[in-house]
Amino acid sequence: MVAVPLHPGLQCISQLFSYPAGQTVSVPLPEGAGAETEQLRAEMQAIDPIRLENEYVRLFINALPEVTCAPYGSVYLEGSVMGESTVKVAAVYQKYGIATEVLADHIAVESEFLAWLHGTAASDADAQKDYEYLLGHLREWTGPFFSQIDQHDQLGYYCHCAEFARQVLRSLE
Repeated sequence: MVAVPLHPGLQCISQLFSYPAGQTVSVPLPEGAGAETEQLRAEMQAIDPIRLENEYVRLFINALPEVTCAPYGSVYLEGSVMGESTVKVAAVYQKYGIATEVLADHIAVESEFLAWLHGTAASDADAQKDYEYLLGHLREWTGPFFSQIDQHDQLGYYCHCAEFARQVLRSLE
């Protein structure tokens, strides 16, 4: 099997919005990630790990009365977790033999898959169509998601991650 070049910006989005456990924080940045990503990684590593995990949980997993910044597309597109759009995204993954324990429309999962599909789409017309569909899907819901982060991030770190992700998504075709 030929190695497919992954899109470093999309890989970085996946890493930035994954749970910040110790092993995640120390995963090497993708080749070609750039100085801004290295700066974000340094900022992450400068934050007390417990404080970073607490903020991640508060923003993206478990805040009362509701999750402040749900990282799932269907929440913004349909008003609920595991909506029809989640099923459609999962069907695209399944087409490529990919299954995930995390919901398919989680920003980290969707970005990681798009990073891979970006390289595959360069030489495969069907993959190009799937890439365009998933990129459109991601762009459709991340605006409101990033705005929620801007309003509720108490550390400022995730606001920086959201701005980086906005830039990456704007730069993609």
